[in-house]
Amino acid sequence: MTLSLYHPKLGYYQKDVPKTGIKGDFITSTSVHDVYSRVMARVLINEIQSNGYAPIIVDAGSGDGKFISSFLDEVKFVDHQFYEKLTYFVLESSPYHQQLITNRTKQHDVEIFPSLTSMKKVLPKLNGILFSNELLDAFPVRVIEKQHELVEVCVGLDENNCFTEVYRPCTDPVILNWTARHQLQISDGQRIEIPLAMGKWLDEVGNWLANGKVITVDYGYTNEEWKSPERKRGSLRGYRNHQLIENVLQTPGEMDITTHVHIDAIKNIGLSHGMKWVSCMPQGEFLLKEGLLQFLQQTSPNNPFSKEHKQNRAIRWLAESNQFLVMIQEKRQ
Repeated sequence: MTLSLYHPKLGYYQKDVPKTGIKGDFITSTSVHDVYSRVMARVLINEIQSNGYAPIIVDAGSGDGKFISSFLDEVKFVDHQFYEKLTYFVLESSPYHQQLITNRTKQHDVEIFPSLTSMKKVLPKLNGILFSNELLDAFPVRVIEKQHELVEVCVGLDENNCFTEVYRPCTDPVILNWTARHQLQISDGQRIEIPLAMGKWLDEVGNWLANGKVITVDYGYTNEEWKSPERKRGSLRGYRNHQLIENVLQTPGEMDITTHVHIDAIKNIGLSHGMKWVSCMPQGEFLLKEGLLQFLQQTSPNNPFSKEHKQNRAIRWLAESNQFLVMIQEKRQ
């Protein structure tokens, strides 16, 4: 998964092709309409001002820059004084996306870093907000399955030199410690992803955050929800041309690979770093609470293809986008 997504030349995220939207392989809230970024701009302005955080926003894995551009346009429109004080950092590993962000945010002051390590040289501790939208689901995972004993699902080659699944006894203490630490119960026949890379990232963020909030938007399950029979085969899957690909071993580097995140693990890791679990709610519910409907436009029945109709359709989609969750964690000095 690491090679398929992040190889410098062959990795999916490193290639100079659109990933999201109509011309890409999948849809995100940020690619549906700029009304999403406009709502989130108002949310983050209020969070910073009402809590006395430093005017710093770190946008992790933002992608092609469309969200950032419309987000900062809205901040400037809503509160120009705050806009002038705001420092907007971007974490983006893909050179292709870095260039898109640079091109789309020329009118704004945006600082781009390829990694958290490089950003920490400029910002040793974070007093502000870290925001991510569908970042954690793209971290590489290990896969285990219970077949009377616990096995790890590895990748090998068949007689035709094609990728195939290979099972090995799961003896890696790092995986075993993860399942114990996060009280993950696995039933016979169940397969599940172990997001060790996500856990490492969250530990780094927890150590880095001094005073502020981490706002994470993603899809995932609690430990209890992982027990449901329909999730017995895990959640690892690919997306290509907006089609779900169940076999993630085909066309490596040519499609997105994603998993549902472990919500209880996100909460547990945050708590271990002194981060309070503030809330976790469906995205549609969250956006409605934060004023999504105020962006509804008057429309004319004579032109169903108008920009007003398009915005209203996007608002309806966002209001119903409850497959995503908005998780908020906070640390106070």
